[in-house]
Amino acid sequence: MQTLLNLAYQILIFYSFIFLGYLTAKISRRGELLNNHLNALLINLLVPILVVHTLLTASPDSLTEIPMIILLALFVHLVAPALMYLRLRIGQYDSATKGVFYICATFNNALFIPLPIAVMFLGASAEAVVVLFSLTQMILLVTLGSFMGAAFSEKSTSWSEVIRKAVRFPPFIAAIVAILLFALSFKIPEVIASPLSYSGPITSYLALVSVGLGIGIRFTLVDVRSALNVIGIRQVLVPLLVLPLVLLSGLSPDPARIVVLESLMPPAVLTVVYAASFGLDAERAATIVTVGTLLLLPIIPFLPLLFG
Repeated sequence: MQTLLNLAYQILIFYSFIFLGYLTAKISRRGELLNNHLNALLINLLVPILVVHTLLTASPDSLTEIPMIILLALFVHLVAPALMYLRLRIGQYDSATKGVFYICATFNNALFIPLPIAVMFLGASAEAVVVLFSLTQMILLVTLGSFMGAAFSEKSTSWSEVIRKAVRFPPFIAAIVAILLFALSFKIPEVIASPLSYSGPITSYLALVSVGLGIGIRFTLVDVRSALNVIGIRQVLVPLLVLPLVLLSGLSPDPARIVVLESLMPPAVLTVVYAASFGLDAERAATIVTVGTLLLLPIIPFLPLLFG
């Protein structure tokens, strides 16, 4: 009984923070401004701190499974555009729409939603796997994502500028710093490690507020049918293909569960930013992200079945 009450409480907390963000966006009429500031705080400060703390305090057991986790993360991202290519062979779409479909199908919400869910059910040890999955996606986003954007864009994009933005991305810099410190066997002093340990919960809860703000800003019923083209691949077909691979991978239970959780995630909010920067259909991208996120929410109460 106590376990069920704890589960109900965790789910309530999850929805409460999303609803807080949604309500703030609707009441304040400054949802977009608040979301921009919150995302800046997450990307420029909290996520980099979390990356450094997580990688430098990860258990040795989780580090031995890094290659398999990266391989599965690559599959989660690369199988989606392959499926989208087959889908786009049927029907006529302009380049701006095709580019959005490819980007939204490929890059899911690898951090802001799965992190709080994984931490709620598995504890702080889950942070390392989520961060590793997210870093793998980030590298793909600034390489493959940029290629997709440029291929379907009507804008002239400088590849040197794309690379410059990639290497300046704060979580990427944090990952490089953390890897160098790890190679030097650096240990975070306890007096610093203790307050840094709060970066996980703080990042998780603020990320949920950001998701709610995004829903409050972008929710629209326009082009929902079009969005289902992407969501059917991203949130249905990809998880079905990933599940047997995870079962055969030999991963320990918790990392395996997190990889499956990641495969269920909707398109990332960053896909809207990418669509806009490459001159693609940003409004369509926003609709796809919003619909995908809303369709995920009813599944949240059933995730305990995944986590045992």
